[in-house]
Amino acid sequence: MFYITFHGGRVGTAINNVHVYDLIDGQPVCLTTAALQTPPGSPVLSELRDLVFGPSGNLFVINGYKDASQVLCYSAIPDADHRHAYQGIYADARVSDGIVHPFALAFDGRDNGYLSSQDSNVVTALKPPGTGKRSPALAVAAGLRAQKGKRFLKGTFVASSRGKLPASPARPPSNCRQPAGLAVVVAPDPSKKHPKRTKVAHSVRDVLVYGNSLYVADEPGNAVKIYDLAEGKTRGQLQGQIADAQFLQAPVHLLAHGDDLYIGSSGTDTILQYHFGSGELKTVVRGVRTISGMCFDAAGNFYVASRDDKAIYCCGADFGPPRAFISGLQDNPEFLVYAAN
Repeated sequence: MFYITFHGGRVGTAINNVHVYDLIDGQPVCLTTAALQTPPGSPVLSELRDLVFGPSGNLFVINGYKDASQVLCYSAIPDADHRHAYQGIYADARVSDGIVHPFALAFDGRDNGYLSSQDSNVVTALKPPGTGKRSPALAVAAGLRAQKGKRFLKGTFVASSRGKLPASPARPPSNCRQPAGLAVVVAPDPSKKHPKRTKVAHSVRDVLVYGNSLYVADEPGNAVKIYDLAEGKTRGQLQGQIADAQFLQAPVHLLAHGDDLYIGSSGTDTILQYHFGSGELKTVVRGVRTISGMCFDAAGNFYVASRDDKAIYCCGADFGPPRAFISGLQDNPEFLVYAAN
């Protein structure tokens, strides 16, 4: 089954729940437009982002609206109506000031979580999920603690190259020099009451754990950066010219499959394949506008979402030309996850 989150928000066409599709007689059929149950007292859903089938048989979904900034927990097993029961909040801004407008989540082999947040431009490390309560942040990464005279937000595993941002607390964190620190772009966002107001325009995006490393999409830095899970030290970055003279530009989404990392390069409308062992980097998909979520199905077919086209494309197992799989979506698809029945 294919799980899809959408841009969401408050506009009339916004979708603020998860859609689930399955193949029936070879065609994608929508099983539900509200896969997440919303019982009384549960958080209002808005701007859903990453969804992860994670530890303890749970489904984790990012409720990304900046006034919520939550990671919600649901049962991974749906009911007869294909809906997932609400379990509670895994993490939110109460856990750390670094959790502001979260985007993506990954878990390591010990069930620690790594949460990227766009408005703080950091990755926050979290303890394994508990039962019915928020998980505390882990200690700041050893590689950051070793920087004398600097301070970082609670649980920071990867820091921002610019600590003081529009959403920072009154006592902002220190800068972390690149390449270890993540690049960030701040742009004007004036209003009548606040003519000098600014906002974060481009910042950290997807995160992924593979082996003993954390891979982080540094969108404005045009790089996928690699950090040691033990201490948070940078192992380098994937950046540069590839065989067809294109460049890795504005990476947003990451996907691991087998021995390869797939990178959605939104600046070039391409998907790159990076072999974890050899380091070979090549383009496997071209011409998909505003690339967002990616997944493989059980048969090895590759799928990719396009925000502008409001569609999901299938490229087959051999990365052939993208062909429409699901089209005419009402809102911009964000994350795409395949789960076997």
